[in-house]
Amino acid sequence: MSSSPPLDIVTQPSKTTSRRASLAAFSGSAIEYYDLVAYGTAAALVFGDLFFRDVSTHVALLLSFATFAAGYVARPLGGLLFGYIGDKYGRRTAVLLTISVMGTATVCIGLLPTYDSIGSFAPVLLVVLRVLQGLAVGGELGGAVLISVEHAPKNKRGFYGSFSTAGAQGGTLLATIVFAIVTLMPDDRFSSWGWRIPFLLSAVIVLVGMLIRRGLDETPDFKQSQADRATASAVKHNPIRDALSEHPMTILGITFIMAGMMSIWYVITVYSLSYAVNQSGIPRTSMLWVVSAATLVVVLMNPVWGALSDRVGRSRLIVFGLLSEAVLLFFYFAMLGVGNLALVFVSLILVAGLGHAVVNGIFPAFVVESLPAAVRYTAGSFGMQLAALVAGFAPLVATALAPTAGGVWTVSALCLALCTLGAFSAIYIVKIYAPRQNSAITESTQPSSKETSSVK
Repeated sequence: MSSSPPLDIVTQPSKTTSRRASLAAFSGSAIEYYDLVAYGTAAALVFGDLFFRDVSTHVALLLSFATFAAGYVARPLGGLLFGYIGDKYGRRTAVLLTISVMGTATVCIGLLPTYDSIGSFAPVLLVVLRVLQGLAVGGELGGAVLISVEHAPKNKRGFYGSFSTAGAQGGTLLATIVFAIVTLMPDDRFSSWGWRIPFLLSAVIVLVGMLIRRGLDETPDFKQSQADRATASAVKHNPIRDALSEHPMTILGITFIMAGMMSIWYVITVYSLSYAVNQSGIPRTSMLWVVSAATLVVVLMNPVWGALSDRVGRSRLIVFGLLSEAVLLFFYFAMLGVGNLALVFVSLILVAGLGHAVVNGIFPAFVVESLPAAVRYTAGSFGMQLAALVAGFAPLVATALAPTAGGVWTVSALCLALCTLGAFSAIYIVKIYAPRQNSAITESTQPSSKETSSVK
């Protein structure tokens, strides 16, 4: 063990630094998830017709969602790759790389020829670019979480950390709004070239994001970790090896917590678009605006729940958020069955504000406090991206189950099971294996002696 003094004695981040880090995390995540959601929206609306031919409409939609899911297969690998860079060479270096790779892949999708132009080579190229997107996003979320939380005062980690995931929802909102606007085009123009506009716009916002992140300093936690390694006579630091060998249960717990939340989000923002249009008869543009409103609610509520977790603790609120989101998903699909746009709007706002935003706003600080700084990027990213791998297949699974007897109720039941497992993990698995000094993930910000003694 190093004899270095505790981090809060070595340095305290200023309010200006904390705000700047939160802005960098918000903007970078917004860009990355703008690109991601642009792909998911296009997969739901047009990719089936443009890249897959000689199959039924249902099979084309399945294949389109399969390419969406392919990026999620790459995300755990991206988490390990960029996590290694972030834990070894710095958070700043890693997040600059993620945004560069993501932006390049997205612009290339916007320039990609369709099946009519180059035949079966078109979907192959689409999958390759989607995998590159997956690698970049695999490292982005973990990096954004760390630069916001590690630059924050310890008693405000929940509040400042919430902006990293609010950025992800901000990107979702921006992509959905852009698609809602371009879908106002006549169908022939939208199908021929209009769908490319959101992807090409990514080039502009990526440049802005890179400028913001280039001016950000390294986090105090990473600097302290480097100092500790420099004075310790230990085996050469390998973040991947150390994360997988020393923290497997924490990684597993993080995966369980995030899998349910992410799965529900992709069900409501990707799958339910096609369900609402094809099964409920709701206009495509109207549904995009409803999803946009729900996403805005998440952006606004994220810091509210994050700040509340600084006062009352994280675990209890995470359990509430997971179970609320799962139960309200049943209500949302019931309203889709009714087909009334106002009721669909209200139900989706409830899912977003009282369910998704709770977990989304709290988990950045929760993850940081669950792992030591030396492997935090690698282990945290890997756990989150294993969850994303599960969630990435949610639209595909939902599309496959829709024609069955249970239909969307089976989908909702599976999401409830995932959220229940996540709630159990938040209370037991992650808290038991958390570092002793990070007590904020317990049920209060000042844990009892009994709680402290249970942390290994």
